Amino acid sequence: MMRHFQKAFVLVTTLWILAILTIAASFFALWTQRTVALVQANQDDVEGELDMLSTQASLIYLLTTQRMTIAGLTLPKDETTEDPADEFNTKNSFWGEDSILSKGGELAVDDRPYLGYGKAYFALQDEAGLLGINLVSDPIIIRFLGLLGVDDDLQGPLIAKFKDYIDPDDLHRLNGAEAHHYEKRGLRPPSNHYLINPMEIKRIFDWADQPSLWENDRLGQLTNTVLGALPNFNTAPSLVLQAVFNMTPENAERMIQIRQSIPFYSLNTVNQIGGVNLNMDPVDLNFFPSYYLRLTLWYEGAQRMRQVHLQLTHRADGLKPWQVEYSLEQQLLPSYTQTPPSRTRSILF
Repeated sequence: MMRHFQKAFVLVTTLWILAILTIAASFFALWTQRTVALVQANQDDVEGELDMLSTQASLIYLLTTQRMTIAGLTLPKDETTEDPADEFNTKNSFWGEDSILSKGGELAVDDRPYLGYGKAYFALQDEAGLLGINLVSDPIIIRFLGLLGVDDDLQGPLIAKFKDYIDPDDLHRLNGAEAHHYEKRGLRPPSNHYLINPMEIKRIFDWADQPSLWENDRLGQLTNTVLGALPNFNTAPSLVLQAVFNMTPENAERMIQIRQSIPFYSLNTVNQIGGVNLNMDPVDLNFFPSYYLRLTLWYEGAQRMRQVHLQLTHRADGLKPWQVEYSLEQQLLPSYTQTPPSRTRSILF
């Protein structure tokens, strides 16, 4: 009887040990699987970051050695035999002595996504194509806020608060806000100077409370704080064309489609295609990229992107030919992943 009990006890103990070992093995396998996945993800992140840096370096090289046309950044004729710097060094200025008209094959600067180096992607946006928020007129910013979904009765007060924020005095506009209003709400007082970057708009009284402005960072993506001229017809997004030139959505989209193959260079063509009757001083017309560019970088499988704001400084004595104004990292916007990326004809990518 005792011997039978001992055998049963040993059997039960063995089964318990086997069960514990099985559970331990399962936990170990799961831990190993997660560890391997984490290591793989970290490795992918490192590779993606390196590809982004390589892409950025290559683009800065091209931006500082190649000239611009109304279609964008030119690329070397034959990169296997020609150094881009050779062409640049023969010019009297960065923009070159050749025609500003398109030569074909340019790298677009209208925020179009491209394949970069390795698993990286990029997009270049001429900031002259964006809305210069610091110097925008009332009719334009009213249309702009309306296009972004702000209620009509809120547009005037928001504009008043914006002007109180950037003007140098402490005079309180009707429906505006000065330092004491910010203090009551526990906010930093207005800077009383022009905005440094579009993200600063969130500091303005009541502006952060408008969710439609910040959906997919639309306000930040469509504005600049460094230029005050009217937008570049060849690089402006649809909403900017609609807000500034009062185009319909259909006409704005048609302009964007046409300029991808035939860039605009005359007001008559803009009026015909855009369905508008603009009567502008030739000095105010803008068809050419500026020295200010926004470079957006991301890589395959990433959830975030980096935006680097560049200024080309070729004509500034004693400075390198480019400088980074600032860079921001944020969630990868669907506008970059929903559009199939194009391939450049440069062997650098």
